[in-house]
Amino acid sequence: MVDHNTKNSKVDHDLPENIYQREKSKFDWRVLFLFIILIATTIVAVFVNQDVTHEDTTKDFLNAIDIDNGDLKINWDHYQTVDIELSESIVINKSGTYHLTGNLQNGSITVDAHVGEVRLILDNVTINNLAGPAIYCSTAEDLVIELIGENNLSDSYKYSSVYSDDVKGAIYSRADLIFSGNGSLNLVANHEDGIVGKDDLKFINGSYYITSADDAIRGTDSVYIIDGNFILNSTADAIKTTDETNFGKGYILVEKGNFNITSNAKGLKATHNIIIQDGEFSIESHDDAIHSDNYIGIIGGNLSINASDDAIHANSKLIIDDGTITVSQAHEGLEAQVVIINSGTIDLITTDDGINAGGGANQSTTNNPRSEMFNVDENCIIAINGGNIHISASGDGIDSNGWLYINDGTIIVDGPIHDGNGALDTGMGIIAKGGEIIALGSSGMAESLSKTSTINNISVYFKNEQSPNTLIEITDSENQTILSYTSAKKFSHLVAGTPKFKLAEKYTIYLNNKKYQDFITSDITTIIGNSSTNFDIKK
Repeated sequence: MVDHNTKNSKVDHDLPENIYQREKSKFDWRVLFLFIILIATTIVAVFVNQDVTHEDTTKDFLNAIDIDNGDLKINWDHYQTVDIELSESIVINKSGTYHLTGNLQNGSITVDAHVGEVRLILDNVTINNLAGPAIYCSTAEDLVIELIGENNLSDSYKYSSVYSDDVKGAIYSRADLIFSGNGSLNLVANHEDGIVGKDDLKFINGSYYITSADDAIRGTDSVYIIDGNFILNSTADAIKTTDETNFGKGYILVEKGNFNITSNAKGLKATHNIIIQDGEFSIESHDDAIHSDNYIGIIGGNLSINASDDAIHANSKLIIDDGTITVSQAHEGLEAQVVIINSGTIDLITTDDGINAGGGANQSTTNNPRSEMFNVDENCIIAINGGNIHISASGDGIDSNGWLYINDGTIIVDGPIHDGNGALDTGMGIIAKGGEIIALGSSGMAESLSKTSTINNISVYFKNEQSPNTLIEITDSENQTILSYTSAKKFSHLVAGTPKFKLAEKYTIYLNNKKYQDFITSDITTIIGNSSTNFDIKK
């Protein structure tokens, strides 16, 4: 076990005081070597500790994304407003505001304004195109679509050859695309995607009901949602970005909104970053509910997730600063190479790991869930700095191929009932410096907190397997309750840690109000019962 606390690091004081004065013509390389080791150890410790503290938050990364608010600089008063009653297809090739009303049963709106700025006000319109998109923007600087009342749009199942092969959206824009207004848009995408912005795609407000044969909302550079109501039913991904090359692009940013998403693939998918600041989310997906090839940050909001694969997956880093996350079903709950939880309320029910730091791309191993069990990677980190976390996992409750740091918060794990997994499982060790931990599960792969932890804890191997709904109480010598929890599943091992535990004091474990065993805390980690299968011996 590596101790990252460097305050006790020192050079050997037995070295002679005149070591630098032995011979002026000679240099003592031992001192230089010791000095280099001391400096290197200090630097490593500083960076490791910095990486797992409250200083690493989502807000630190907001400046890294390139938000395009160019539409805010447009003065629409400079342009004439043209009123159009729809009866046939129209082509708009000049800047301006176009107020559209009426029904268009077989036709489309085409915008070809080159570097112009175009605003389409959809005022209770119906547009159905039997040969392509309902709205198609081939050229413009910005296209703004403002919604008034109830608007109904749909495209054809097959597009005419006049459209290039990449045109695959009922609303398709090669320019920056912005939606605004307090009206609604009912969109049926029969061909493939619902709304496509080939540059930046932005939603200021409005209500959107989209049913799509492929993706519901797709932005190449970004999808930026300030507010709005979204009911999305997609055969592929619901909201996604695709830019893989431009720094600061390929992101999804949600400031607020209400989202009801049903997806046969992923709910939210970004090539680079996803940042959720607030909002109400209900996501049911047949793949990951929220997925980023890079980074995910959650600052707030209320997320309710039912996923066939991972609930929230980031290839690189996942940071949760606040919010409420409820996962009623998922293969794995939270997964990234680095997972940092600073605050929030998190409730996870998973068929495999609850929280997993596995490194890199999706580590789901549905056919062989223990194929990764002996992988060790010190770059994989789970840091819990606060929050209220409850995990019910059929696999490992919390699993890091590297380190697990617990600095604060309340953590309860109803872990696996079979010996092939553990409530807590790490490759490098578990360092607890605060918080309250209760982890229940099987004993075959049970792991205790590291002895380099700074809160006293116990590792209990029960004589017999305990039943679900067992009330566990730990009291001190004055019969005051230190910890109390009722198990959700059967268990044979308990890890419990809290600052309330004092060294060399007597405590009692009660099971269903019956005394199980007295014990005295004898070390940072006190092992109670038969630990012959304790895999933590190596740590």
